[in-house]
Amino acid sequence: QLLAGYPNGTIFDADNKGWELWTFALWKMGVPRGLAFNLFIVLAHLMVPWTVMAAARQFRLGWWASLGAAVLAMACWYFDIFPHRCWWIGMVAYGMAGYLFLLPMALMYRYVADGGWWRAALLGATMAAGHLVHPYIFMMLVAPMLTIYARGARKMPWQRHLGVVAAVAVTLAANAYWLVVAIRFWHYILDSGYFGQSTLSYLVTDYFGMMRDIDITGYVANRTGFRILALGGGVAALVVWYKERDDRFMPFAVGLGLMLALTYLGGYTWVTRQVQPYRHVLPAIYLGVIPAAAFVEHLHRSGTLARIPRMAWGLIVVVALVALPHLVRDVAYFIPELVPDMPEAAHLRPTIEEKLGITAVAPFRKAELRRGAPHAGFKEIADWVDLNDDGQGRFLVQWGFLGEHLAWRTKAQILGGFIKRNMSHAMANLFRRDPDVTLSDAELKEYLETYAVKWIIVSHPKPMLEDRKHMLVGVFWFPPHRVYRTDVPISFFEEGSGSVQASLNRIEVTGTKPDEDLVLRYHYLETLVCKPGCSVEREPLEHDPVGFIRVPAPHPADLVIENGY
Repeated sequence: QLLAGYPNGTIFDADNKGWELWTFALWKMGVPRGLAFNLFIVLAHLMVPWTVMAAARQFRLGWWASLGAAVLAMACWYFDIFPHRCWWIGMVAYGMAGYLFLLPMALMYRYVADGGWWRAALLGATMAAGHLVHPYIFMMLVAPMLTIYARGARKMPWQRHLGVVAAVAVTLAANAYWLVVAIRFWHYILDSGYFGQSTLSYLVTDYFGMMRDIDITGYVANRTGFRILALGGGVAALVVWYKERDDRFMPFAVGLGLMLALTYLGGYTWVTRQVQPYRHVLPAIYLGVIPAAAFVEHLHRSGTLARIPRMAWGLIVVVALVALPHLVRDVAYFIPELVPDMPEAAHLRPTIEEKLGITAVAPFRKAELRRGAPHAGFKEIADWVDLNDDGQGRFLVQWGFLGEHLAWRTKAQILGGFIKRNMSHAMANLFRRDPDVTLSDAELKEYLETYAVKWIIVSHPKPMLEDRKHMLVGVFWFPPHRVYRTDVPISFFEEGSGSVQASLNRIEVTGTKPDEDLVLRYHYLETLVCKPGCSVEREPLEHDPVGFIRVPAPHPADLVIENGY
């Protein structure tokens, strides 16, 4: 019911298969679906320290160093902007994969070195689960794991080689059910190079914590103190491991080098732009956490700290005094209760306005970057849609967040949602085609008729659209959302006539003329079947590469089109 018939479950949700299975399993065990869904978010938070600690132990860190790695991992999860933004904006699965990959990497390291059937079993289980959580975990794992395997392959008995093969086979088998489907529908994928197109200059701005393009670093402050701490400590450990010929050097150096190269060089080539290169700063951060803890452990065990001259300690204290406030500010940014309130100081307002040319000075406002309820007004809009939707026209929704909300919250047919959805079906969204709505009246009327748009919901001012009073009638206003009814003829038939009732995986068509072709204004899909005794063909559509549904004559007067899988 999204985007004129969007094939959910094919490709675009490949990064949430684990979340889907988790929710389905808990629901079948009696947990309410909403609670089951939200518990995955809780799980993603709770597993950070335990995953990192377990991985650190497999990489031969002591208990105290492993605990330090876990603490640093949590500090990055909550107080570095990118990990925090991942779970705040909804990239929970990717955020989880960004630390979860350390566990199969560590198990591979120990299995190649020491064997053990239980390690092989855990390796297969964690790799399979990790790829279900998010398939990009493959890019996090492939280089360091191949490095580990290549270094130890000659010394491994054949049984150990078989264990590695078995772990790979288990991973493929566990993910085959969605991989096969994704490959089948791959031709619907569009260019994905929109977000995270970072280049080398972002290395500098990240180091200084400066904001840049909001499609890359986000639209909140670029807090990176704990990231620098993890990466700096990690690089220091790599230097020590290289000098000591430690076998942990190569996998971490290869993995960290590749992730940083993707992050800060990926924006230069078309291929790497497709995987949103800046997102790989997340696994880079967590590839630094364990070596950073190992470096501190090395300093303690080697007695290096005891040999530092007193004058050098003075310099260290000065540097720490400068660095500590930066880390405290990073923490306070995400826990606004720690920041003192600033009074409005109304008596200073005229002076500030006069000197700075500011027309209004707002009081200090604390922002909370936490998981929360839907945006204000969403419930009222959804209730209104439920009340007024008769199933005979679509809702064109401007704001992506609201479009996604209405798509699951109501039974309405929605044109909207995530604007940059990288599948051909997204071209049905007017705001994807023409964000400023510069279409002529004739072109806009043709669009509204083509997609049977009965209602338009605008959340941010669109004068080029809203000023067309001869085509739009304002019917409902709940700030900031405005609902318009379109004054154009609406029908789900492009050719033919009758009645249409759409529901999940099913379109019921009644009262048609059997000797006339039907063209329905719903997206075509290869798996659609027509019953009884009719067929489905693709009807080409200008500006929309998916096309609509044609049912050639002769056909029954009443028929059903279903997803035949």
